[in-house]
Amino acid sequence: MNEILDRVGETMKDILKPVDYEPLASDPDMPRWRNAAQWARWMMVKEGWLKADSPRGIWEITEAGKKAFAERPWEKNARIMKSIY
Repeated sequence: MNEILDRVGETMKDILKPVDYEPLASDPDMPRWRNAAQWARWMMVKEGWLKADSPRGIWEITEAGKKAFAERPWEKNARIMKSIY
């Protein structure tokens, strides 16, 4: 998962704010954005949008995930993020 999260961090570097790089109080080695990304992945697996049994280091979108994103990407993403925070 670290390799994928590194790629997410690189892709999001122009979007993330300084607060997103602050460490969690519960884990000083874990930046907030990385923790949020891990929770978002878990929620997408729970929703059936990502495969739970993908090989380590691979995040595979399911047909349900493709459909959900095509129907209402921003609404679905907002719901996931609200459930995390």
